[in-house]
Amino acid sequence: MLGKLIKWDLAADWKKYPVIYAATLLVSIMLVATGKIKDHIVDNRFLKIIESVFGTLFVTMIVAIVVVVVGLTVMRFYKNVMRDEGYLTHTLPVHTWQILVSKLIAAYIWFISTAIVGAVCLGIAMDEPFWLFEAIEDFAEFMSDTPSSHEKSAMIGLITIIIASVVLSPFFMMSHAYFCFALGNLSSSHKLGLSVVSFFGLNIAENILISIVMTFMASDFVTVTWTDEMIPPLAVFAVINKTMLAGFILSVVISVGLFIAAERIFAKKLNLE
Repeated sequence: MLGKLIKWDLAADWKKYPVIYAATLLVSIMLVATGKIKDHIVDNRFLKIIESVFGTLFVTMIVAIVVVVVGLTVMRFYKNVMRDEGYLTHTLPVHTWQILVSKLIAAYIWFISTAIVGAVCLGIAMDEPFWLFEAIEDFAEFMSDTPSSHEKSAMIGLITIIIASVVLSPFFMMSHAYFCFALGNLSSSHKLGLSVVSFFGLNIAENILISIVMTFMASDFVTVTWTDEMIPPLAVFAVINKTMLAGFILSVVISVGLFIAAERIFAKKLNLE
């Protein structure tokens, strides 16, 4: 049944995203085309203005697709779970956790597709379609030139934490949104407003908590001298890895707790009035 829920969620949203994806792709093509034309027509002020306009528009579109996907995903959950559609959603012969997991998986699919579209459009705009593979190759070459195995391990650890944080960032965001919507669900009026206020309040409190924990973890930081190559010494990497790992683990624990709490509230305290 979970598979059917995911299918329904995707079917309800798939028509909304291709338009902005196609628009971003078109702008990236126009940007690189304008740049190539400008290279052959030197000192043309009009082409410079057009290129600048397309460049600004491209950056705007990249930001817009992220905002739109996040906004539509969140509002889809709100309308489908807490508004009139919720009467149908919660009468389906499924568990509440399946409804939340279905929407989380659908959100991941749209986030991944957005990342792919963004990477492709960025490659087109830079006239470097394989820029991501080249970046990976450059990093691998850099790692091979790093003489110390300890420095390699430290850098790999840091990159691993960063990648894990990026991969789990949709889960972090959606678990917070689900929990705040669950709190808003407890109110008989102004549910959306309460959810928004709860979201900001929760993020402020969480950031303060993470900052305190990371500050405590970094309390043994020692002053070190940078080398001529401006590569941070191993001690700095150790501190950065430890603090980032602590923050990552704390974010995972909090997000899992919020997801479970949201599921329990919707399962036991559902209020569609």
